[in-house]
Amino acid sequence: MLFVFVLISALLIKHYLADFVFQPQWMLKGKGSLTAPGGYAHAALHAAGSGLILGMAGLAATPIAMVMATEFIVHYTIDFAKDRITAYSSADSSPYLYWQLHGFDQLAHQMTYVAIAWVAMTTLA
Repeated sequence: MLFVFVLISALLIKHYLADFVFQPQWMLKGKGSLTAPGGYAHAALHAAGSGLILGMAGLAATPIAMVMATEFIVHYTIDFAKDRITAYSSADSSPYLYWQLHGFDQLAHQMTYVAIAWVAMTTLA
């Protein structure tokens, strides 16, 4: 149980750092465009951070690579969807709607860490 607590805690800290500390403006602006590098770079930052954490947790290279590829796709998709929904809604002028979308975006990301922890537990078991 301690392993899961530490793993999810590390993934949540990584998420905070990648989303709020190490995300420059060009990444933020690129999330809503399939042709801009920002959203891809941001998703890659998340995947790389998770890969590092899983490596430190003792997972083998193959499951780490699979998790990183999956997280890259899922993270990019969540961010792209939030950007597009925000752009086509009144979220920028409605704090209530903005925070609902932001909260759902963050919940979706956090749920990926629950899935990653499950993969790690079943892989190491």
